[in-house]
Amino acid sequence: MPTQAVLATSMQFASTASSMTRQFASHHMSSSFTSCVAHPVISLKLVLPTASRRFSQVCSTTNNNIYKFPQHKKQVSRLYARRCIDIAAASFLTRQYITNLENSAGIVSKPSIWSEGVEAFEERRKKFGESVGQLGKTKFSRLWAAGSRLVNLALLASPLVVLVPSTYLFPDSKTLSDSLWSYALWSVEKAGPTYIKCVQWASTRSDLFSAEFCANFSKLQDRTLGHSWEETDKMLKEKFGVDYDSNLFEFSSKEPIGSGCIAQVYQAKLRQPVGTFPAGSTVAIKIQHPNILHKVCVDFYIFNKVAKFLESVPKLNLDYLSIKDSVDQFRGIMLPQLDLRCEARNLMRFRKNFEDDSDIAFPKPFLDLTDEKILVESFIHGEPILKYLGPDHTTEERHHLATIGLESTMKMIFLHDFVHGDLHPGNIIINRNEKNQLRMNMIDCGLVVEMGEKEHQNLVLILGALVKRDGAAAGQLMVDTSRRCLSTPLDVELFVKGIQQIVKDDEDNNFLEKVGDYLAEICYLACKHKVKLEASFINASLACEIMEGIASALYPDMMVQHIALPMVVKAEAMHGIQKRLFGWRK
Repeated sequence: MPTQAVLATSMQFASTASSMTRQFASHHMSSSFTSCVAHPVISLKLVLPTASRRFSQVCSTTNNNIYKFPQHKKQVSRLYARRCIDIAAASFLTRQYITNLENSAGIVSKPSIWSEGVEAFEERRKKFGESVGQLGKTKFSRLWAAGSRLVNLALLASPLVVLVPSTYLFPDSKTLSDSLWSYALWSVEKAGPTYIKCVQWASTRSDLFSAEFCANFSKLQDRTLGHSWEETDKMLKEKFGVDYDSNLFEFSSKEPIGSGCIAQVYQAKLRQPVGTFPAGSTVAIKIQHPNILHKVCVDFYIFNKVAKFLESVPKLNLDYLSIKDSVDQFRGIMLPQLDLRCEARNLMRFRKNFEDDSDIAFPKPFLDLTDEKILVESFIHGEPILKYLGPDHTTEERHHLATIGLESTMKMIFLHDFVHGDLHPGNIIINRNEKNQLRMNMIDCGLVVEMGEKEHQNLVLILGALVKRDGAAAGQLMVDTSRRCLSTPLDVELFVKGIQQIVKDDEDNNFLEKVGDYLAEICYLACKHKVKLEASFINASLACEIMEGIASALYPDMMVQHIALPMVVKAEAMHGIQKRLFGWRK
């Protein structure tokens, strides 16, 4: 092929690429373009070293033999020219896709709670925990409470010291294995709410724990040990009077329909109208387990001391994982769960946040009938989401539910700054809305995570960079937003390069699809290079991981980035963050 022809072909690239792109965008004729549109967060490698070298060899001839190209080199030139057109058009489509996404996203209004300011927000979040979280006025009383609790936990765990080794010595003994799991389940329930919450989360992570572990402990997602009807009757009489069962509620059964780590739930009917609900309406009555406040407070006192000890151990650098901050944040969101009025307020806020979404719903609380230990709310009829994992439901239904779950979680994290902190399968009920479409109902909303405007902006910056595969930007942001960074310039450089390498080595996956793997490697780098990670980043990542685990169980081929990217773009617009995509600045 003469050089003039090659140059002429090259000059036509610019004029033909856009027209070919428009034709393809309407007819979807090229698989490479389809890949780019379907995977907008996958960065394009616009430089092809091998093809570039070959093309340079073709063009690096002398003037005397410039028109004497061998036939195979002509083919290389044609193939390279065609590839350039493909890449140019694909890059154009990718950028056009993101631009359209940004333009269509609009400006999402900030949560109204942010208007009160950071100081008021922090004070409001910690006020209840500080008011109820006292173990005693003296150091001796706190140490006595902690010591007694540790002895109790040690006694609960002591049979496991014998049972666990025995199952390895006699692996074929089904009786021994069943005894081990039965006792382990019972001991966790007796250990109290804090440990039940941890095991409930762990049982959703089949990618981290064995199938046997998840199968046995998943029972805690539906029901835990409860208290007697006598205790329930006593609390109802204290709240509503001795004749509550003839004037207000009609109980069809004295057996609870569900029991969690904090409270148990009964089904009843109203004997008289309450608000917009007529007499005969079915309600759920949530009764707190007696004497759990002290147990939870002691647990967090112990966790706090253990976290401080681990962070103080020299050369382990565990303080850069924000273990104590994470414990404090968990304590701040766990203790309000012990006041059921907090859950009622959380339900009202969730209902407002999702009032325009017919695919997601929350129970309506009866504020006049609710106090610290009793919550009355509308009853949700439906099936647990676990039933949709079986063969009785279609792939389309499971895909729809996985999409709803991920979209709602991404909205909570990126747009609302108000995240359901207890999204195990036992708290998700499926029914149908007015359009006869599947609807996801989230219950047990006492445990929530919220950060405040500044921390939320930092979170959006970091998670957004990871979702867009910009490892260098994500690493630098982790350093810049760290409250305590003792790293040397060399440590910072190595940490940023490490984050960049993690993203590069895992090109086939997306951060939100492999949160556990990413988080473990990021924590290792943080310890190694003395970069203190923010607790909000870790907790939000874990919330993503839990819902991603549920979505993956429903529909393993779920593409999380298709749902996450629009939320990231809207969150960036909400904070007024300048967008950077694939090295291209808008």
